[in-house]
Amino acid sequence: MVCLGDTATIAYATSLSSHYPAFCLLRPSPNKLFTTTGSFPQEIILHFEGHVLNLLTLNITSSYVKSISLFRSVKDKPRAWEAMKTYTFDGTCPEVQRNSLDLQAVTATYLKIVIGEGFSNFVAVYDLDIKSKTVTSSL
Repeated sequence: MVCLGDTATIAYATSLSSHYPAFCLLRPSPNKLFTTTGSFPQEIILHFEGHVLNLLTLNITSSYVKSISLFRSVKDKPRAWEAMKTYTFDGTCPEVQRNSLDLQAVTATYLKIVIGEGFSNFVAVYDLDIKSKTVTSSL
């Protein structure tokens, strides 16, 4: 298994905050989170630098997220996106949502996570954990 923080970087995030930056998703801690700006959709693009990964499972810990869509790219630049799946989550309370998404062993060099809707104007993502295997270590 590959550790997300060792192989991934945040290539892009629509919401920028010095207090709640997207890079916190790669090395989560109890005091850090990523929050959106209050409009949808919101995007986070992960780049698996120099690797093609076989993505098995995405575990996402969040609050107020209603739906997310996943896209992948196997190109060396994130231009051609292939839709993977859209997920709808339960939970309107401020309780933490923990969802495990089966990625069906799809390969990728980039993973785009699009938060399409929230139960509130602002949503938070506390942790992303991707179970994966390295297919190749250089492009």
